[in-house]
Amino acid sequence: MLPERVRTDSAAFRLPDGRALAYQECGDPAGYPAFYFHGTPSSRLECAFADGAGKRQGFRLIAVDRPGYGRSTFQRGRRFRDWPADVCALADGLGLDEFGVVGHSGAGPHLFACGAFIPPARLRFVGALGPWGPLATPEIVRDLNKADALYTRLARSGHWTFDAAFAPLGWCARYLPDLFCRLVTASLPDVDQEHMRDERFSMHFRAMQLEAFRQGGRGAAYESFLDYRPWGFDVGDVAVPTHIWQGDRDSFIPRAMGEYLERAIPGVDLHWATGKGHFNIEDWDAILAACAAEVDG
Repeated sequence: MLPERVRTDSAAFRLPDGRALAYQECGDPAGYPAFYFHGTPSSRLECAFADGAGKRQGFRLIAVDRPGYGRSTFQRGRRFRDWPADVCALADGLGLDEFGVVGHSGAGPHLFACGAFIPPARLRFVGALGPWGPLATPEIVRDLNKADALYTRLARSGHWTFDAAFAPLGWCARYLPDLFCRLVTASLPDVDQEHMRDERFSMHFRAMQLEAFRQGGRGAAYESFLDYRPWGFDVGDVAVPTHIWQGDRDSFIPRAMGEYLERAIPGVDLHWATGKGHFNIEDWDAILAACAAEVDG
């Protein structure tokens, strides 16, 4: 059951370079700490989808707005490999010696960057729901839909095309949220459209997208540009236990992407969720239970 109300509160952490990193806590306040990374585009409010599972499985979830989303400062020229340093700085500020990272969809490159660059003595696990894999990888490109294949080609020319595409998308999310939700729903399989028709799910989805574009579309545009280019690190360097659940009817994450991650990440525990789509948030209990075993073991 999702929370009855949308929480829009946040705390702010000042990074060493002066940027603000906004975050919100949910789940079990006394639980094991795990940073929650949102999708693309989205915001820290997305953590509502994992809040109940966090409480049941004993996790203190710390949901962070990435640069340019919500209340976090935009970062010019950022790379995926820069994100782990931000996460570690926030962990230091919160007094956390060790932690895990979990997230959904566009969280993928950020989760895997943490798995590759944060020492296993500090980062205990990665937990992912339908994560993106490296889109520019030849094995994945061949299986992309026409729109994603086009974005992969456009990304070679720079981020300006993405700026132009996301400006109206952000405006729509902020000022025509009903239209924005209808556009998203039309791109989803039936199993995900059922989620979008649920009043409480839709309420939280609208809120997290509105917050995502609080500063306009620049943050989402630049991050999407990064998504469709070579990531600058090898997911094969992920050195911590990694648990992935992926719906076999996900229209955003092609099967080839999951199969690639299954081959590339050493020792990955990947589960194909039969009949599930992109918003199979009910699987957060299983993901967090698998992550808990890494802490308790």
